[in-house]
Amino acid sequence: MNTGALSLGIILLYLFAMLALTLWNGKKKQQKTAEGFFLANRGVSSVLLPLTMIAAMQSTFAFLGAPGMYYTHGISYICIVLSQVWVALMVIYFGNKIRLLAKKKGYMSLGDYLEDRYQSKYMKIFSSCVSVLMTMVFLSMQYVGNARAMNIVGGDAIGYEAAILVSIVFSLLYVLIGGAGGVVLLDAVQAIILLVGIVVAAWIALVPSGGIVALFTQIADTAPELLSRPGPQGLYTGKYWIMQFIVLPFGIWLCPHVWMKSLMAKDENALAKSAISIPVSQILIYGFATLFIGLAGHLLVSPDQVGAADNVLPVLMTTRSKWYIAALVMAAAIAAGISTINAMLLVTSQIVSQDLILINRKGKISEKQNMLLSRFIVLVIAAVCGVIALNPPETLVQIVQDVAYTGLAQLAPPFLLGLYWKRCNKWGAAAGMTAGIIILFGTRILNVQPLGWPGFMWGFFTNIILTVVISLACGKREQA
Repeated sequence: MNTGALSLGIILLYLFAMLALTLWNGKKKQQKTAEGFFLANRGVSSVLLPLTMIAAMQSTFAFLGAPGMYYTHGISYICIVLSQVWVALMVIYFGNKIRLLAKKKGYMSLGDYLEDRYQSKYMKIFSSCVSVLMTMVFLSMQYVGNARAMNIVGGDAIGYEAAILVSIVFSLLYVLIGGAGGVVLLDAVQAIILLVGIVVAAWIALVPSGGIVALFTQIADTAPELLSRPGPQGLYTGKYWIMQFIVLPFGIWLCPHVWMKSLMAKDENALAKSAISIPVSQILIYGFATLFIGLAGHLLVSPDQVGAADNVLPVLMTTRSKWYIAALVMAAAIAAGISTINAMLLVTSQIVSQDLILINRKGKISEKQNMLLSRFIVLVIAAVCGVIALNPPETLVQIVQDVAYTGLAQLAPPFLLGLYWKRCNKWGAAAGMTAGIIILFGTRILNVQPLGWPGFMWGFFTNIILTVVISLACGKREQA
């Protein structure tokens, strides 16, 4: 019996089932305007918004990257859970404030807000470019994760490149047919599937390990460095740990596909329930399930079997469970990836079409032309990210944390200072944001850490200082 082909069949059956759901929902909710296509007419309920928030945040990293990080760095990676309390607070406080402003002034993106607040097209264009480039890095890694999941479980039945093509085709069908309204329902279903799937995966890892106590006892005896900072690789030093508490909350919340959920909310109640769903889901996934899976990988499979650290979960599933259980768990992993891909495709096409291409032409083209352009941009972005995914790195999480999250977190100072400090002006915000990005990627390219602090910290605090100092200086000059 070719279990690889049968496993692939289960995954494809799942993808077709989600397509049928999208087609059914698409007939009920025809999206004829840009606001309807991208923001579901700002009417997502308190039932669906928490689930779509979970789905947007829990990508393939929940099944591949996070177990791989725990496998490589041990419990040091638990900072991802500890930092997520801040994301919940951002959603309920900052998210609701921007929701009310967006509803009043018609904002469809962060770029819209920055342009209006600072009366500066530069702020809109620069922030939009940062958002698109960082999200495309993230999106490419989602295609990589989905392809690896299919490739490992399917075995010889599907190659890596073909698996990427399958992911691209289905994600395009979901987005082009359903728009935001269809994707919200799809994400809600997939959020439930991925939560059940990760719990099942943790159970499969724990049973042969002897349970939670036995797992930690054996790890303490065989690899104690996994149970303390800075971990086996020495990555999570005190300075790097501190950085994570800034990068992860701001970087995750300012991911356009997460930030935009605030604009989709029907009311404050929907946002409040979404805020509660974040720490609950993060603790379940990253505080328990993936921690157990990553550590169990050291006991149950050999390093030669695992290869790249991100493979630890699928390898555990294929070696420690029935083939059909492994296929169902990996279908849940693909659900996590597809739900995030859908949201990212929508938001990047929105930013490119509405904030960059149509920056001076909004209102000058028909809604039909706007929708055609938006759908074409979805196709282009999916194709470009698919090409990037053909040459993937070994560890997905490290790329996203060190590139995408750090870049997006640089948008926090102009956004938050603009929201709460009236004297913040375009000169300070533009100088701070630009300098922050240049320092961040300059230190990364040169591979330097001045005084032992990561480049992100230098860029982020330079961003804040320049924004405040130049705003005060230019404000006094304008008053004089």
